Amino acid sequence: MSGEGGISMFPSGREKRILNPLTFLKCLSCSTINSRPFKEGDYVFGEVEEKCPKCGGDRMKIVGIYVKEPEQREEKKRKQAL
Repeated sequence: MSGEGGISMFPSGREKRILNPLTFLKCLSCSTINSRPFKEGDYVFGEVEEKCPKCGGDRMKIVGIYVKEPEQREEKKRKQAL
């Protein structure tokens, strides 16, 4: 078939990408913020028992969960190169 009738072998639009979210944690002892890969069950304002890399405290609060899209980084690099 030649693709007539609205059927195409190559779908238009955005391709599905695998995104890697990051969880941002704030130490409840020293207020240091760091990040780690997202774990299932993470939610904003949830408290977790993880060690702070700075002070060794064992309680941290999730302050954000973000995804950085790879395309954005590549576009920035291209713009900076010009």
